[in-house]
This record gives sequence, C-alpha cells and structure tokens, in this order.
Amino acid sequence: MPRDASMTGIDPLQELYETRVYPAMSHPLTDPAVSAVAARLGGLSVPHPAAARILEIGCCSGLNLIPLAMRWPASRFVGIDLSGPSIRTARRLASAAGVTNIEFHAVDLREFDPGGEVDFIIAHGFFSWVPDEVKAALFAFCGRHLAPDGIATLSFNLECGWRPRFPVIGKVRAILQAGAEDEMSALAILRSVTAADSPELPIIDDMLAKGPAILAFDDFGPINDPWPLDQFVHAAAAADLRWLGESHPANNLPPGLDPQAFHDLRHRFPDPLALQVAADEASRRTFRSGILCRSDALTKVGISPERLLEVSVRILPCAATPPDARLLETIASYAPACIPLREVMEVMEGLEMMEGIGRGEVIGQVYHGIYGGWIEGRIEPVRYGVEVPEWPELNGFRRECVRQGMPLVDIWHRPCSFPGRHDEVLAAMDGTRDRAALRLLAERICPELAFEAWLRHLAGRGMFA
Repeated sequence: MPRDASMTGIDPLQELYETRVYPAMSHPLTDPAVSAVAARLGGLSVPHPAAARILEIGCCSGLNLIPLAMRWPASRFVGIDLSGPSIRTARRLASAAGVTNIEFHAVDLREFDPGGEVDFIIAHGFFSWVPDEVKAALFAFCGRHLAPDGIATLSFNLECGWRPRFPVIGKVRAILQAGAEDEMSALAILRSVTAADSPELPIIDDMLAKGPAILAFDDFGPINDPWPLDQFVHAAAAADLRWLGESHPANNLPPGLDPQAFHDLRHRFPDPLALQVAADEASRRTFRSGILCRSDALTKVGISPERLLEVSVRILPCAATPPDARLLETIASYAPACIPLREVMEVMEGLEMMEGIGRGEVIGQVYHGIYGGWIEGRIEPVRYGVEVPEWPELNGFRRECVRQGMPLVDIWHRPCSFPGRHDEVLAAMDGTRDRAALRLLAERICPELAFEAWLRHLAGRGMFA
C-alpha cells in the first residue's frame, strides 16, 4: 500500500509515478486521424495532423505518441509526463524508431511552456487522477495554447458509472487494512464472499481483469475523481473552451443504450447537454473521451457534403443495420483499407449501384453511419496489403517494443499484446529469416502457436506495413 503522505511528506501521486510505471499502451480514441473528423463534423475546420503541432500531456512511455510521429514526419510532437522513468523509456523508444520529429520532457504541466500554439492537445487517463488545481491548470493550459482552429482531446471518468464502483473499492481497502497482501488478493477474497447474483460481482471481475499494474493507477490511485459531463463542460467553459463532442463520433450515443431509449430521453430533455447527462445516467456510462476547442473558434453547423467527400471511410463491426446495403458492400470490398468517400461514390456510380438513390442520400447515409458506429471516418486513407511477406520484418520501433515487453501498435493505432514466449518469435522478425526459418523457431519455442494463422493476423493488422 502507498505510504501515508502526511507521515512521509511525499506527494502520493508523484511517489506513485516515480516508483511505478503505468503499463504502456496506445489509445485509439486519441488518434488525430479520427478526432480531426469528429471536429469537422462538429463544424470546426481543424488542421490536418500531417502538418501540425501535437502535444500529449501524460504521455507515459511514448507508446501512444511515437507511432503518430512516425505516421506524420512533417509534424512536430512533444510529450510530457511527471514520471522520469517513463520519459527515459519514451526517449529510448523514439531513438530506436529513428524518429526525429518528437521530444519528451519530464515536467509538471503547470511548469511547461510549449513555446507557441498547439493544433492538437491529448490528455488521456490524466484528468480524473489529478487534484482539482491541476484539472483547472489543464483547462487553462488548453485555453492559452490551443491554436484558433485546434482541438484538445481529454478523457475523464464519469461519476454516474463509477458510483457503484466506490463501495467495492472501499471493501477492498478494508480487506487490505485487515492484512491482505495486495489489491488482487483482496479482490479475490471479496469475490469469494460475494453472492453470485450481486451487482458488485461484475465490477470485481472487471477489476481483476485489469490486473495489478493498471489498478494501482486506476481504481486504487491516490486520486480517483470522476465527474458528470455537465460539470466538465462548465469547467471547460470557464477557461474559454467549448465542448464539440466525443473524439470518436459514434460514442456520442453511449454504448449499450438502446436507440429507442435515447429517442425517449430526447423528448424529455430538449437541451443537448442535459440529454447527454441523462443518457450517461441511463447507461451507467463510466468514461468519456471528448474534444474541446477555443470558445472563440469559428464553427459552422455540421459539415458540407463536399468536405465529407474528403473523409476516408472503412466499415466497422456493429450491430446497427445500414439503411442501404449497396454502400456497405462497396466500402467493405476495399477491406481492410480505409478509402476516400469520393472514390466510393465514383465506384458506385461506375457500377450503376446508385440507381434510385442520389449522391446527397448516400452522403447522408455515411454521415449517419459514422455517428451510428458502422463506419469509421478518418482524415486520410489507409492502404496496405495483407499478404504475409516471405521475409517478415517488424520495423525498429516494434522490435524495440518487443524487447521492452510492450504491446505492438497496429496500423489503426490499437495496442496488441502477445502471450507467453511469442515475443521471442516477434523479436526474430528483423528481415533476416524467412517464413520457414521463423516457423521452425516458433515450433521449438512455442509449439502451441498456430504459426501461419498468427502471421496472417499480424499482416491483417498492418504489422508488416
């Protein structure tokens, strides 16, 4: 357990970040390729991240920021974090990747000057775990340093979803006080005495699934301060910032909330902010990742059809049923690529698939598909082959992540972890061994691995791209 700060005189938050390292991971909800589209759908002409200044606050070991810097070499990236060990790791990873357009600083946000306006500010997993004065400093920082058309992607925990978790946290702390070795042991004890039909059982299982490394910073962090959305929006407004919506547009409707229930709430709560708060409560939502812009930013209502044609699209697995299968089939035919909507329209017109529907109707379907979660809109296309190369090779950054025991970040900015000794096979993918040699290595090290299917999985996620 953390030492009592009143006895040691040490800030428990700073002690945590100096003595333990938050598990490295990338955060797809912070990807500017997606959040830029969300901002444009919200009416803001945000810059293209390929030529921008991008700052991450609470960057940890750089696994979120470095792949973005590799993707957009003409942009400038800065990561800051309170943890010296994490920043040292980030610098090593950037050096191994040969990335020169990024820098990392071990510094408190309140003491950092970015030296100019920033187009994209990212603060993921930061807001809910810092004191109120740091929250206020974060809002003030964004208000001072965002470019006129820039956005800040800030994530935070929601009070309504975390409300039922706090009694469980209290019980675990009591078991720790009674002599349990650590949080995982205390959770196991609590689970053993919790009734099978208790609503706390899924919460306990969720905590156990997180594992000790994340729990120390998350549920059992020195500070864990979830807010309702309206409190967050009003505090941001006090710093001259405006809420534009979720960084991933589909999340504006809380996952798991029935569309009919949302429709009924809309009649009861005509105010948009009140509606969102009510939807959070109805779904017991635990988390949001929103985008803010300056309050004086010039915005228009929605996005013009011509601007939407510039967006690239791909199909996402979703329970929602698209209104017209022709659009779905055309986009899906390019999978796994993400291609410009303009190309989709040209193909549909060339194949005479738009008989009976107009361009405006198809564009409207795309708009609703992005918000409905069955289409992902990205600021630029993503094209890559899914064939497994004869001489599989991971780039230097991914090989360094393997050596550090970190997840690999795929082409969609999603983290991917591997079990057991699979890392030893990944580390051998340096371009000097062909598939046959790697197969023999895999058979010797981890014979349970379905090697060829595994290679196809890696290729499908763009690991060799």
